[in-house]
Amino acid sequence: MSKDGPLPTQGLLEKRTTLALLLATIIVRTVSLVLWPDALAADPDGYRAIAENLVQHQTFGNHDSPTAYRPPLYPLLLVPCVAMASNSRLAIGALHVALGLATVWFTYRLGRTCGLERWAWWAALLVALDPILLAQSALVMTETLAAFLAVASLVWIAQTGRSDRVVHALAAGAFAGLAILCRPTFLPWACAAGLLFLVAKPAAMAKARLSLAFVGAVAVVVSPWAVRNQIHFGRPIVTTTHGGYTLLLANNPFFYEHLRRAPWGTVWRSDALDRQWSAEMPRGSPREEIHADRLAYAKAIQAIRNEPEMFCYACLVRIGRLFSPLPHQTVAEESMARRLSRYAVGIWYTTVLALAVIGASVAARRWRDPSSLGWVSCLLLVVCFTAVHTLYWTDMRMRAPLMPAIAAFAAAGTRVLWDLTNRRKVLRK
Repeated sequence: MSKDGPLPTQGLLEKRTTLALLLATIIVRTVSLVLWPDALAADPDGYRAIAENLVQHQTFGNHDSPTAYRPPLYPLLLVPCVAMASNSRLAIGALHVALGLATVWFTYRLGRTCGLERWAWWAALLVALDPILLAQSALVMTETLAAFLAVASLVWIAQTGRSDRVVHALAAGAFAGLAILCRPTFLPWACAAGLLFLVAKPAAMAKARLSLAFVGAVAVVVSPWAVRNQIHFGRPIVTTTHGGYTLLLANNPFFYEHLRRAPWGTVWRSDALDRQWSAEMPRGSPREEIHADRLAYAKAIQAIRNEPEMFCYACLVRIGRLFSPLPHQTVAEESMARRLSRYAVGIWYTTVLALAVIGASVAARRWRDPSSLGWVSCLLLVVCFTAVHTLYWTDMRMRAPLMPAIAAFAAAGTRVLWDLTNRRKVLRK
């Protein structure tokens, strides 16, 4: 490399490699949608229904009744897709492919900004081929959007650490605010990231300026949702009214009994809880939705108080499920092809997570270095998500927004092992 920058041939190679990676991402994501059975047909969490209601009734809810049960950003993005009627699945598929492409690109930028150099390609490739992200891109759910917003915010935080520019902190905060409107799980991380600037930057004025810019951008992006909820629900809800049920789903007598008696790894079916909750849950008006959320929280807390030992055990189970390398067996009679595919995914994630641990351990040693702000924010994202999902309902797909950060750590871990191997070869000579 010359003093003035990369050689022309290196720049050309980088452009070609970038183009090849992005083209491969488009192909892989598109093929996965085409081959996935009933891709984008179901609406398990009702996001498409909310988008359709917005088109038909101009209300974020059910007919004319508003709701805050789901976060707003993903349904809003679905509105132009569902407005295409018979072509809505094609439009949603195109949206997911575009988000996947942007996620891979930002993962590469994250690696470059954090100093991975050529290993940034490896991080981007891991995201392009990630089994969870591929599977979730075929579902009408928030994981695809959440992964993009997470890595976009991480890139701008890392860039802020290198530049000390307020505009970069504003961009980071804006993407973090959008992430909260996509998945409320990002809220604790956004708060922690705002404090991170105060710890990492050496100059007091820079600390306050960058932290204020980041937090201010988050507040500006999130505030319209809070104002809307104040108008309709009488409370400035920043997250959703779904938190109570998510906590109850993770902490209830039925689930605790399952953990006591069922074989390890068996998937718990929430049918009994859902029947009980449907009979007790008030829903209809905004006032009843607020009451239902409070009631769910109260029932979950009561279950925790009644069985504190099982709660502690369930917390460990949830952490294990969040980072499990092997997908659960979801059908009793599993075909050989399905079993082999599960084991292949298990091998993939065992390798990636092991490499990520190595990379994270190296990055954690430099947590006070301003140039390592990107790495520290990645680690903080993983820690905050883990803390939330230790209490709330969890499965493998919940770590989808973490995969770009984990891929960057895995690339760093790969570089460590590669350098170590090369040093040993030199010493042997």
